[in-house]
Amino acid sequence: MPRIQRPWTTLIPVVVVIFTLSSAHAANSGSAADLQGIEKLHSQDVAATLSGDPQALADLFTDDAVLLEPDAPAVIGKQAILDGNKKEKKEHPGGKTVKYKVDVKDSQILDGWAFEWAYFETSYRETDKAPVQSFRGKALRVMKRQADGSWKFARMMWNLAEDNGPPHP
Repeated sequence: MPRIQRPWTTLIPVVVVIFTLSSAHAANSGSAADLQGIEKLHSQDVAATLSGDPQALADLFTDDAVLLEPDAPAVIGKQAILDGNKKEKKEHPGGKTVKYKVDVKDSQILDGWAFEWAYFETSYRETDKAPVQSFRGKALRVMKRQADGSWKFARMMWNLAEDNGPPHP
């Protein structure tokens, strides 16, 4: 007996795909204020990194933030992040980041949280007379909208980009 094709049976998968894509788009695109707030955080991140100011770097994070760096224990809390920044500055008083460029590959915004992954390039000097050294990394960053509408990093994890990633535009 031949199978009878019902029009609604072919329509359901199409509707499911359209709904899924529209939901993904909604999660991917925040409000204009959210997008501006996240861009401001990105700008503050670059400025603080280039300045090397321990407090400016710590101020990018929420009070309960978690920082996961290569070959190091988890740094839990803004105060611990600040303490680590101060220790690094004290151990390398002439150290300076001379280049820091982040290339965000994907961002998702949903209900006051944002998630992104990125490649970044950093060049630095250990002392003011040392040669410039560079490395490329990859990062996963979770941001949280604050009560005043600003955004801060709540979780951050990075590692060296062994595959060197795609070239920056």
